[in-house]
Amino acid sequence: MSKLLINNQGVNMKKFFVTFSSLLIILSFSVRDALAHPGRTDSNGGHTCWTNCAKWGLKTGEYHFHNGGGSGGGSSSRTSTQAPRYSQADVDRGRKSGQNNGYEDGYNRSSRNPNTDNENEGYQKGYKAGYEAGYNEGLKKVKEEDILAGAKSGKSDGKRAYQNGEKKEVSPNDSKSDEWNKAYRAAFIKAFDREKVLDDTKHAGYDLGYSLAKKVVPNRISNDKELKKLFEKHYKIGFEKRIEEEHEAHQKLGFEDGYVIAVLSVDSLDKRFEDSYKKGYDEGKTKRKEEVYAEGHQSAYKNMDYQEPDSYDNEVLVEWYKKGYESNNIAKQIKNTAFENGHMNSKYFIPKEFKVDDDSIALYDKLFEEGKQLRKQETKTKMMYASGIGIPFVGIAVGGYLFRKRKKKNK
Repeated sequence: MSKLLINNQGVNMKKFFVTFSSLLIILSFSVRDALAHPGRTDSNGGHTCWTNCAKWGLKTGEYHFHNGGGSGGGSSSRTSTQAPRYSQADVDRGRKSGQNNGYEDGYNRSSRNPNTDNENEGYQKGYKAGYEAGYNEGLKKVKEEDILAGAKSGKSDGKRAYQNGEKKEVSPNDSKSDEWNKAYRAAFIKAFDREKVLDDTKHAGYDLGYSLAKKVVPNRISNDKELKKLFEKHYKIGFEKRIEEEHEAHQKLGFEDGYVIAVLSVDSLDKRFEDSYKKGYDEGKTKRKEEVYAEGHQSAYKNMDYQEPDSYDNEVLVEWYKKGYESNNIAKQIKNTAFENGHMNSKYFIPKEFKVDDDSIALYDKLFEEGKQLRKQETKTKMMYASGIGIPFVGIAVGGYLFRKRKKKNK
């Protein structure tokens, strides 16, 4: 029984030993994997971390050792390994300098030159890595600027080309980059086409408004806010322009009808322009009345008595003409005084108020002369009486005629 117990204990000890050994082996591999990461090491057993450094507890660009390399540690192999001939500060300085130079070369689209002979190995490694990063950054920056500049110029030129009636043609600019030319071409065509759409929309809105049709925005336009706003704006411009023209046309038509004293009729007119027609009609009628009235007024200087004009077959016109004749008070005064002035005075004179125009002066002169002639005849008759010759029959006839004429004028 005791022998069996001893054998069991031996077996258990062997199992424990095997299990413990396995755990140690697994743990050693885990520790090794935890401390290792990709990248070749230099002659010192270390290198600079550039990829996923935070994963391994390092900083980007930090130099460190692998597999017992370096100057510190507890084994004899570590103490015998030489330390690197540069520091992290050298790497950092090189990286900063390389990044600046690389950015400038990339921005200027110069050839890549990531190597340098300056300073130590650490500086050179840092320079190379910094240069590559800076070059890519500078190249990306200049490409972005070229794209923006090309798009801006293309948009401006495309819009101008359409407005000037030019063709939608784009020629490459050899002095510019491929990015610039590509962006320019795309923006030019887009702006040219857009400008055409805008122009078509303006005309469509204006034409519809000018036709005085109801405003209906097409679906292809209503879904675009800019186009819809443009369409409605020019619809209003066209509509208001046509309304203005129609008001003017109806007012002109009314004026013409009013001037010829046509029958006023608005039944066939668009109600929107009825007032304009009536206004024009009144203006035309008033204008004709003023002209006929003035014609009648002037005829009082030319005719001793009122004479109805043969050219007027409209009672309204005849009435205006007669009123104009009767309103000429100056002509009445001339007819009442000119003959008497000529009869009473041998020397010619005309009151200032009678000098209205040539017709008024001519009327006065005529009557004044008739009065003067009567005075001469009367003087001659008196002289004949005084000499005992007597009154000739002709003299009596002429005197009687002038006397009767003067009396008629004074009525």
